[in-house]
Amino acid sequence: MGANETAAQILGVPAAQAPGLLFEVISAAQHLIPENHFLVAFGVLLVGMITGIDGSGFAGLPLTGTLSGALGPVVGVDPATLAAVGQMGAVWTGGGTLIAWSSLIAVAGFARVNVLSLVRALLLPVLLALFVSTICAVLIWS
Repeated sequence: MGANETAAQILGVPAAQAPGLLFEVISAAQHLIPENHFLVAFGVLLVGMITGIDGSGFAGLPLTGTLSGALGPVVGVDPATLAAVGQMGAVWTGGGTLIAWSSLIAVAGFARVNVLSLVRALLLPVLLALFVSTICAVLIWS
């Protein structure tokens, strides 16, 4: 219910009358948000990674997309870039690389590797790749 278009569909009211709760919160707290592209991008990445902890990797995409749409114009970053960063965090965390369930269990079982050993082995490379790709996204597309 962060964007008024989504809230309108859920509440069954016209889009002009629907509350855009996340957008309203961002607008109210705009003076507190640092206008630093990197801090905002890493914040969205962290939100994506937290939402990926459930193991699906896709449950947090509406949240990171809406958050990106609200924060992007405030700090002058393309919302699509921020949404992609959040999506990377959610999918790479919960989609089977950092969380010891979901597809990672199936891959570990197929490869006959201990799943926790696989998580330990993937932790540093995946975190490093997310860090570098977030920096590249901000430098190239903002």
